[in-house]
Amino acid sequence: MTKDPFPHRFSVEPRLRVFYLLLVAVGVFFVRSPVGMAAILLLQTTLWFVVGLSFRKLFRNVVKLWGFALLIVGSYALTSEDPAKDRWIDVSLLFFDVPINVSGTIVGVLMVCRILCVVLASQVVRVGDPRAIADGLGRLGLPKRGSLALDAVLAMFGDDEHVGETRRGGGGGRGGGGGGGGGGGRRREGGRAHAEHGDREADGGSLSKERNGFWAALKRLWRGDVGPIVGRIERQIARAERHLAERSADDVTAESSRDLAVISGLSLTMLGIRAVKILPSIPFAPGHKLVILTPLYVVASLLTRQRWGATLTGSLMGTISFLMGDGRYGVFEIAKHITPGVLCDLCVPWLSRIRWLPRPLIWSLFGGVVAAGRFATIFGVTLLVQAPAVAYAILIPGLTVNVIFGVLSGYVTWHIVRGVERLNADTSSENR
Repeated sequence: MTKDPFPHRFSVEPRLRVFYLLLVAVGVFFVRSPVGMAAILLLQTTLWFVVGLSFRKLFRNVVKLWGFALLIVGSYALTSEDPAKDRWIDVSLLFFDVPINVSGTIVGVLMVCRILCVVLASQVVRVGDPRAIADGLGRLGLPKRGSLALDAVLAMFGDDEHVGETRRGGGGGRGGGGGGGGGGGRRREGGRAHAEHGDREADGGSLSKERNGFWAALKRLWRGDVGPIVGRIERQIARAERHLAERSADDVTAESSRDLAVISGLSLTMLGIRAVKILPSIPFAPGHKLVILTPLYVVASLLTRQRWGATLTGSLMGTISFLMGDGRYGVFEIAKHITPGVLCDLCVPWLSRIRWLPRPLIWSLFGGVVAAGRFATIFGVTLLVQAPAVAYAILIPGLTVNVIFGVLSGYVTWHIVRGVERLNADTSSENR
């Protein structure tokens, strides 16, 4: 059995959890007094320990924000906030003095505390039940497609590694559906494809075993070897199909069920890629995961028949990443995943019909647009805390690096899209 990451069970109405998170996320931005903000932060910290979360996890969440905190506080400390209230002092640094705006520094710290309160509240409301937020959103009117897909991904994500090990470990379990279900439970014509991709994984190493570092993975992608990624997409979609077939209501159409399986499967693939860290964290190269994640948003838009498939995929990815404690900005992190999905749903249908430009060029240019849109959410958080103009200038290098990786993702997108064309053909034949 998978170890329960939420050992403390609290009987709290799921809708109350959602309301509390919204109250904190919105309310802190109306608090102007440093004393009031300190009281709210103290309350969140107290609740953190009351629900059984550890000091180590608290420290880790605070450390995640150091770069953003330095950006905000530094921009306020070095610029004028209000000439009538500014109080400047000179701080000696080696051979020169740096003028520091004390009043502006206090305002900057206040802004960072607001974000920190939301981050802590985001963690507190998750304790006790990994599906509480999803359940609460469903009771508050989340569309049925969203609630079904969210429930499916939450149910399957914890068992992802176990299923992968079972499928690979039993001799006949690889590819055709071994791990406990038999190949007949998969897609009608998928057994041969899964076996083919299973052989590729045996020869080249599966996605979850990719441990050769950044440059080895980059060389593999540069050769156009996307077999492990395509194979993982197929397996996760097949798992989602089986799960949804067991739990979906009778009023869910075959087309909707297939779309939900695609959305859930791609979300699981994204979460798996982030979990195994096929590309390591590179401090000087933020956004490098876009090389692999951007193509999956494109695939979501291509494989789903109903509108906003990529947007729902991004929403699932962001929500579950938030529920698992991923990212720096708590609930605001969800927007970083939704934005690429929206851009794909708006642009991919007509981009895929363009024939007068090379496909790799089209996807590369679009990858840069997606990266810029995703990074724009960080500008949004910066705008939310009302940072000085200099803060936006400091963010420009990060935007540049993200766009570079977004452009590089175009080559990977081209190969992955070609690899999943058969999936799209199968979907069309099943819907006819």
